[in-house]
Amino acid sequence: MAKIIYHCYGGSHSSVTAAGIHLGLLPKGRTATGSELLKVPHFDQYNAVTHGRFRFVGRDRYGNEVYVLGKRTAGPDVNVLLERIAQLFDCREEICPVDTTFPINPLMVSGGFLSRGLHLVSLGRPIVIFGTQIAYPFLKDIACNVVKGFHGDHMPKSCHSINNERLLALYVCAENDLLTMLLAGRHLYPESGDQELLNWAADLSFSGKIGSLLYLGKADGYEHYLIGAGKQPDIIAKILKEVRGLLEIPQVSLCIVQSQISPSLLLLIMRKLLKCINRGQGLSQLERILLNRYMGKITESASNIKLSILEGILD
Repeated sequence: MAKIIYHCYGGSHSSVTAAGIHLGLLPKGRTATGSELLKVPHFDQYNAVTHGRFRFVGRDRYGNEVYVLGKRTAGPDVNVLLERIAQLFDCREEICPVDTTFPINPLMVSGGFLSRGLHLVSLGRPIVIFGTQIAYPFLKDIACNVVKGFHGDHMPKSCHSINNERLLALYVCAENDLLTMLLAGRHLYPESGDQELLNWAADLSFSGKIGSLLYLGKADGYEHYLIGAGKQPDIIAKILKEVRGLLEIPQVSLCIVQSQISPSLLLLIMRKLLKCINRGQGLSQLERILLNRYMGKITESASNIKLSILEGILD
């Protein structure tokens, strides 16, 4: 059966409401009352630790599993991210990500912040409930459209038995993250000189946008990819690990690589400024000087990653 994932910023209001409507926990013919909303699992129960985690809400009448996800500012491209991972293992039908962000209104934002962010539940909860009730017709339409897409004979293939011999290593790469590109390059080309590797990274056409995917090559039996993480690499890394487990993809078949090398503030600023000035064509001399300081750490980290992959203990 399919895994249906409703996702929003915190995973506690719009996504939970849509999931509740989908499962029949909330009415479709009218707007839910405050007490009805509060009975839905996870409603207004935001905690930062749950960001990037799939939380189970229930099974629908077709047996599909329904989850909610808090993605912070990752945006609607989370749909693309989840679908591409499923496609890599030939089981696109098994996952159905649903973005519930657009119906969110200022009352939901402010009420949610007061209730969960500042823990002023008595003040914020009535506001977020009222905001959710305003958004309710839109959330109902989202959930009902998802339900219509499933039928009793909908039986998606299981990833557990499909293409599970494929071995992938995904390097989680944020926007303008040359260090992760260099790390992946060093893993693929351990004998290359530093300047050669810098040239290789500079020639890559990769935006780092969430869900973007770039095949780099093969090493140690693994296909190596860059996968875009936008400005949320930590959240995206968590989501990737969650979807791996949800789709029953063996850990050895899908390695998630997240660089532990943090760029300096100077490198980040120079990267953004110089990219605008030279329109992203090649590396400036100043960038090369700054990046050269990281090459030792990159080589050491790539060696550790290579060993961890071979030992099956990467993440």
